[in-house]
Amino acid sequence: MTNFFMIPNEVFDLQLKPAQFAVLCYIMRCCDKSNTCYPSMRKIAESCSISETTARKTIYELCERNIISKAGGFAIGKFGKIQSAPYVYSVNPDFFDEGFARENLIASFA
Repeated sequence: MTNFFMIPNEVFDLQLKPAQFAVLCYIMRCCDKSNTCYPSMRKIAESCSISETTARKTIYELCERNIISKAGGFAIGKFGKIQSAPYVYSVNPDFFDEGFARENLIASFA
């Protein structure tokens, strides 16, 4: 059975708001082996049951906290084909390795 994805325990130490938690989980669900994905803002909003405005604000907040990063440009599709993507999202690799340096993230938002 492979119809699941894993969330590191550290996500609960980040004191995320419900929308932030939902968007982060959705982005992590969409990410490939290189921790990048490119869902549309509309798809993020629909999947998390929030408005597109809330999705944009939430993405901004997650980027500000350096939990994810957002870049525009191109992405490599499933079959290796290069395709344009309005935004490419990446999960901070430290999330998996160091628990996002808890002191920095939690102290500034406590």
